[in-house]
Amino acid sequence: MVRIFLFVVAMFSSVNLLAKEVTFTTVDNASIQADLVLRGSEGVILAHGAAFDKDSWGNIQTRLIDKDFTVLALNFRGYGQSTLGDKPGALYEDILAAVLLLKEQGMTRISILGASMGATAAAEASVESEDKDINRMILLSPAFIAEPEKLKGYLLFIASEEEASISAIKANFDKAPNNPKALELLSGKEHAQYIFTTKQESIINHLILTFFRKDSFIKKEVVETPEVLKQEDTLKKSVAEQQDE
Repeated sequence: MVRIFLFVVAMFSSVNLLAKEVTFTTVDNASIQADLVLRGSEGVILAHGAAFDKDSWGNIQTRLIDKDFTVLALNFRGYGQSTLGDKPGALYEDILAAVLLLKEQGMTRISILGASMGATAAAEASVESEDKDINRMILLSPAFIAEPEKLKGYLLFIASEEEASISAIKANFDKAPNNPKALELLSGKEHAQYIFTTKQESIINHLILTFFRKDSFIKKEVVETPEVLKQEDTLKKSVAEQQDE
């Protein structure tokens, strides 16, 4: 237990040493606190769930940085030192402001990883964004999306096949445009960021890294693949590909 604790502390400490704390202002005057690690010209925004904050991403944040992504992990309004602004419920504005910040940093491609509440905010930001501002999105357990048919960019939905909101998640996926899109269902009941705490972590990390690193997508290929992943086969594939990287 002590070794596990020390490993987790070291992992978060390494990210904190790399990160620069920044604040930026939304159009409705909220001040948003975030950690920014500048790497390559492709940026990823991490949008946390309701029970989490900007410091909760752990290994996947480190892996993205290691793969040369610039990573911006934000605290939504009302979390940490982020203020509520004129529209306290407008979390999507936090993401739109984060997109603007990354554009100002010279990012040539901007993607979002949103979990649960963060997925809902990311989806709304996608609808409200300018075309091509958000290249691709990964939505973890997106139980509520106001206008799924208007989502932009390449889309990957990830959820647990037995989680409580699975029917709503599948319905949102079905309504989303084929830009293209894909749905990956993992075994278990865990919701959104809680999936990272299970033995599915290797699988979900592999899915995220592969999606963000992929150069192009083929509609036919993506449409035919929304199936439940078989844990053993996927883990073997994941390990083999990571050894080749």
